[in-house]
Formats: sequence, structure tokens, C-alpha cells
Amino acid sequence: MGILHSLFKASPLIALLITLTLGYLVGKLTIGRFVLGGLAGTLIMRVLVDPIGVDIDSSIRNIFFALFIYAVGFQGGPRFFSALNILLSAVVMTVTGLVCVLAADWAFKPRSRYSSRLAAGELTPSSIIDTEGDAISQLSGVSDQAKKSCSPHI
Repeated sequence: MGILHSLFKASPLIALLITLTLGYLVGKLTIGRFVLGGLAGTLIMRVLVDPIGVDIDSSIRNIFFALFIYAVGFQGGPRFFSALNILLSAVVMTVTGLVCVLAADWAFKPRSRYSSRLAAGELTPSSIIDTEGDAISQLSGVSDQAKKSCSPHI
């Protein structure tokens, strides 16, 4: 450890190059179908080399940080647009579900107390039913009997 420390103190660029090289090699290791990749491998090696106490010039550090940010964006860019497609599908499904529930609530006014149950059957049951129960329990000016008849917990 003392030899590495004195070598890296004398020439910090050697520490940088060793970190990059070993990080790239660690990133190539595969465990089953799992691969870290060069970026994660380099970050792991940086964490391992950091306790040695290498002082790298801040301009070099900034350049490599900018390259790291660029590489993360370059890797994640195509996945971002596919995730955006999934997000758009979720928004369309949620808005369509809300419009259907509101239309059914408007069409069947006498039974409108069941609209949250309709939404629960159409969308996400547990969160909608719990929200309805909370809202009903916090109503003021309504008798306990009326609250109990509208309660989602049957």
C-alpha cells in the first residue's frame, strides 16, 4: 500500500489511468446474465482507489466528470424515449378511466355513491377504496348512519 501511495502521489495520472483500466475490466465481468458495464466498474474502482489519497487536478476531474455525464446520457437516451412512451400510455389509461367513471356517475345519479367502487374495479382498487373511506370519515354535518351506509368497507 505504501508503494502505491508514493507512486500515485508522484504521478496522479497513473492512478487515474489504472482506475479507468481496472474499471473497464471489472465492467466486463459477467455473473450469469448480469454485467456491470464500464461506467459502473470505473465508479467501483474509484471508490477502491480513493482511500489511497490521490490528489487529481480539478480541471482533469471536471473533464472526466463531464465525460461521465455524457456517457450516462448516451447510454440512457434511447431508454428514456421508450420510458416516455410507457408514461404516455399510463396517462392515457388513467384519463380514460377517470372519464369513464365520471360518465357512469353522471348517467346513474341515484347510485352515485358506488362511483368510487367503479373506479376501484377499473383502475387501482386498494388506493381508491382507502381514499374514499378517508374522505367519508372526514365529512362534517353527516350522521354516522349515513357515513356507515356509504363506507367502502362492507
